[in-house]
This record gives sequence, C-alpha cells and structure tokens, in this order.
Amino acid sequence: MAKQTDTIQNVVDYYANLPYTITVEKEDDGRGVYYTARVIELPDLLMTGATPGEAVAELESVKREWIEEYLKLGNKMPKPLKSRKYSGKVILRIPPSLHETLVKVAELEGVSFNQYMVSSLSKSVGRDEAVRKKKRAIAQR
Repeated sequence: MAKQTDTIQNVVDYYANLPYTITVEKEDDGRGVYYTARVIELPDLLMTGATPGEAVAELESVKREWIEEYLKLGNKMPKPLKSRKYSGKVILRIPPSLHETLVKVAELEGVSFNQYMVSSLSKSVGRDEAVRKKKRAIAQR
C-alpha cells in the first residue's frame, strides 16, 4: 500500500512542479475588491485573496491536493501551455460570407488574406506591432 501512495505522490509532485500558467484578476463584487488566481490549463483550480500575492499563495497551497483528486477521478492532466508545440498553422472554419468579407477587407488594405488575419488577431490580443514600434520610438527620444 505504501508503494501505491508513494507512486501517487511522485506523480502529483511531477505535475505540481510543471510550469503551468497562473493568471491573477482583480475582482469587485460590489462589497469589495479581491483577487482571483487561477491555473489556465487546470479547470476549476482557482483561489482568491485580498492581494495578488495572497491569491497566488492560496492557489499554491491547494494545488497538490487538487491535482491528486483530479487524477484519482481518472482525469488526464493537460500539458502546460509553455511545453506544447505550436506549428503556427491554424485551420479555422468560418461562414463563407465572413470569409468573403475578410478577403475583401484584406484586398482593400492591400495585404494578403493571411497577413490581414495575423494583424487582426494580433490587435485583438494586444500585440499590435505598429503600436509597439511607435511606443519604442517615443521611449527612445
């Protein structure tokens, strides 16, 4: 029996030490401000605290127990986002009318459909290269 417990603990330790992605969000429920820390790759693993650091500390304090229970339920642990391989190729199904509209807009902009999509997606996640270049130029003055 001790061997099985040792094995489970080794597996839990392995997963607990992987570089999972932790996010912290400021919340305001109308009664006060608090912070929620969560592991993006691990569903339902989240904790709250009065400060960002407290929320993360609470999360870390329950992570091993959460992983152990998750595994005991027969769930497969996901890999951390950082360790996954990304090809840069995305196959996306969209309505034909949206596809047509996007191609037209790309043509109007004078860029390829692919470049237009990359630019649009970059802007939507806050990675607009043109804006970053302007900010760097201003900072260098």
